[in-house]
Amino acid sequence: MSETNTVAETLPQLNESLFIPCLQRDYCWSQKQVEMLWDSLLRGLPLGSLLVWDRNIENREDPAYQFIRHYVDERGYSHEKEVRRYSKRLPNFPESYSLILDGQQRLTSFYIGLYGSYTTRIHGAWKQNESSYNRRHLYLDLFSGDDSDSHDRGLVHEFDFRKSGGLNSAGDSYWLRVGTLLDDTQELTEAAFLDQEQFIAKVKEELPTSLSDVERSNAIDSAEQLWRGVNEREAILYQTTLTDEKTARELFIRRNKGGIELSGVDILLALLTGYWETVEDVGAPKDAKNEIEEFTERLSGDERLSEEGFTFGKRFTLRTLLLLSGETPSFRKDGRYDGDLLSKAEEIFRDDEFEQAVRDAFELAADLGFHNAALSSKTVVTPVVQFLYETDYDTTGDNEEIHYWLATAVLNGIFGDIGSQRVLETAREHIQESDGHKFPAGAILADLSGRGTTTHLDEEVLDTLLDEVNYQSGSRRNVLLTHLYGSDRRAGHTAYEVDHIFPRGKLANREYLEEQGVAPEAVDWYKEHRDHIANLQLLNGDGANQSKGDRDFSEWLERVEEGEVGSLATKKEYFETHWIPENEAQHEYPQFEQFLMAESGRKQSIREQLRQTLPLRNSV
Repeated sequence: MSETNTVAETLPQLNESLFIPCLQRDYCWSQKQVEMLWDSLLRGLPLGSLLVWDRNIENREDPAYQFIRHYVDERGYSHEKEVRRYSKRLPNFPESYSLILDGQQRLTSFYIGLYGSYTTRIHGAWKQNESSYNRRHLYLDLFSGDDSDSHDRGLVHEFDFRKSGGLNSAGDSYWLRVGTLLDDTQELTEAAFLDQEQFIAKVKEELPTSLSDVERSNAIDSAEQLWRGVNEREAILYQTTLTDEKTARELFIRRNKGGIELSGVDILLALLTGYWETVEDVGAPKDAKNEIEEFTERLSGDERLSEEGFTFGKRFTLRTLLLLSGETPSFRKDGRYDGDLLSKAEEIFRDDEFEQAVRDAFELAADLGFHNAALSSKTVVTPVVQFLYETDYDTTGDNEEIHYWLATAVLNGIFGDIGSQRVLETAREHIQESDGHKFPAGAILADLSGRGTTTHLDEEVLDTLLDEVNYQSGSRRNVLLTHLYGSDRRAGHTAYEVDHIFPRGKLANREYLEEQGVAPEAVDWYKEHRDHIANLQLLNGDGANQSKGDRDFSEWLERVEEGEVGSLATKKEYFETHWIPENEAQHEYPQFEQFLMAESGRKQSIREQLRQTLPLRNSV
């Protein structure tokens, strides 16, 4: 059965008779996607159909979730109670309701745009501060709407999430909040939508008298298009199915192949919601989806873990539970898991020691120099979580074996080269066989050897790393630099900056280098080695990097000596802190190769330091 409705007819049904099933993914559209949907509505472009699941009410137990009204695109947000990242479970079943199998993202986007808000964190801002977030509402530029114009982001009707509206300072845009379509009541009902005459009268009252007749006419035309798009265009096609849960899940998977494809994580989470007990809590019941969301929120909001850059999501949590329960630690789109093992995963999850093991493992990783930016993936820490959960291991010792595991796995790219599933299963087997006194790093890595990648860490491997790892090497670069500087500085952390000692741009400027006395035949070598690990230093966030900028190294050293660079008092202090050769001749461009590669050069200096700080093993 199918029917068509307007946005105004459909949205009042959300959270009244239309809800989201447990097998749906979380809302995930960006602001740009929401804006493009609204533009498509006004332009009359196809929006796709909705698939609605109706079932007999008798013996109905499937969980349902509410549509989000005020959305925040950030895990661990806790500043405004009504602003949410995840859907809230419906506490009680109404007498009659339907579930959206396909179309949740579109309906939520209309709901947020008309009746809610969208909150984002300011880039780089501290996530625990409420002032770090922008809560915005959807606005339409009433001066837009001309198909012949060239509009930003491909929009004809220019929508934007903003803090406020009105005429902009340039006078070329007038922003009307989309929510102006509603009266001032708090509930979204069909009666809350203003009729066309009321709405246009309200818009006319808000338009400034300074507008020209043409501007006023264009603005009113755009407002009328907005009203008609919401109230008259039958844009939402319903297709309704009456089926059982198994068939509904198959329909959901098939329908989502054409959009943002349903992931194995989504399927597993839906299965867990069916397998796990529903826990009664004050105010509302909790199920697997609720509890895992709350678990990831708690971890992501933890002060210490957050300071180290760690955020946690469902993928990491579910994969860790699969590993600990004995299941294959990978996500299956066919949904074929061992039901007994999924039930075992529930027992592990509800054990307080599981969450403590996750916290302890990541705190220990950070203590050993593996904050978030120094990990290729949080999965590298998963075997450590298993080890701490299944043993009585005391983390206050030297933790040498865990250190060796993390360093070897990240620096050699073991998870990427061999594959996470094989690595995790191999680690699980050896951890289960271990005596619990020390992490079985050697046994795991020995078992993984012979698969085309290096599975040990010694001086020879270190020499290879010092030639391979450079400015673009991500977590491997951050591991080496963090171990070079020790616990005082962490490469990749927002409080510190990875900086080129000899400026990167100038090392690729042939004309400039030759003016500085560099031999023409050496220029290509300079460009090739400008990102070498030995040309990188880790500056703290006291303005030193901004002070250096693109200055020549020798010129910047003069500023250091004059006390003009942050906390650096003297050149001698700088040389000692950063393992810089003190030979002044090596601070000039013609001696760049010697600065890096000479026996007294920086590569050799940092090699000697890393020999002390990395958990190297003697070659066998």
